[in-house]
Amino acid sequence: MKQHGKIRQVANSSRGSNLRRMLSTELHMMDNLIVDGEENEDIHTQVNNEENLDSIEEAKTNVATEEVTENNITPKYNSVFGSVKVKNESNKEITEEILTPNISLENNKDIIIFHTHTCESYTPSEQFNYEMTGSYRTTDLNYSVARVGTELEKYLTNYGYNVIHNQTYHDYPAYNGSYGRSLTTVENILANNSDAQMIIDLHRDAVR
Repeated sequence: MKQHGKIRQVANSSRGSNLRRMLSTELHMMDNLIVDGEENEDIHTQVNNEENLDSIEEAKTNVATEEVTENNITPKYNSVFGSVKVKNESNKEITEEILTPNISLENNKDIIIFHTHTCESYTPSEQFNYEMTGSYRTTDLNYSVARVGTELEKYLTNYGYNVIHNQTYHDYPAYNGSYGRSLTTVENILANNSDAQMIIDLHRDAVR
C-alpha cells in the first residue's frame, strides 16, 4: 500500500527557508519512492453538516496494515519500519527519525488539505461510474481523491477546525513533476495563511 500520503505536520517556527527545505527534501524523496505493492504510476453522498457528532466514529489507532497477497502481487521492499515495508528507490536514506519527527504544534486548529495526485480515483461501479482520464484517474473531482478531501473537510469543520481544502490539479495533464507543483501550491497557501502548521497531503491508498 502507498504510504506517502500520510499527514505531514509542518512546524512554523522558521517560516520560508525551513518550510521549503523540509518540503523540498521530503517531496523529492517521496516522488521517487515506491511502497510495498504499489506500481509505478508513470505507466499509467454528501455528509450532513448537522449530523450528530456523537454518531461519528473516532479513527482507530495502532491498526495493522494488511498485506495484499492475491492477484499475483509480490511484495517488494528493502526497508522495514515497524509494520511498514518500504521499497526506497531514491537517493535519500529513510531513518527512524524521519518517520517519527519530534514536532509540537502551537496551532492545531488551522488545517490545510491538498492533493499531490488530485486525479487519483477508485474502481468505478454501476452506481458510481465516471469517465477515466488515465489509469484509475479522473479530473472529475466528485470521483477522485479530492472528494475524500471534501468529506474530511466537512468532518473536521464539524469538530471546530478551520480547513482550507485545495483541489488544484497537480498530476494533470502531466504526472511527472506533481510534487514540485504541489509544493508551489502549499507555499502560496501559507503565504496568506502563515499561522497554519498542519498540512495534509491526502492520497488514495490502493493498488489495482
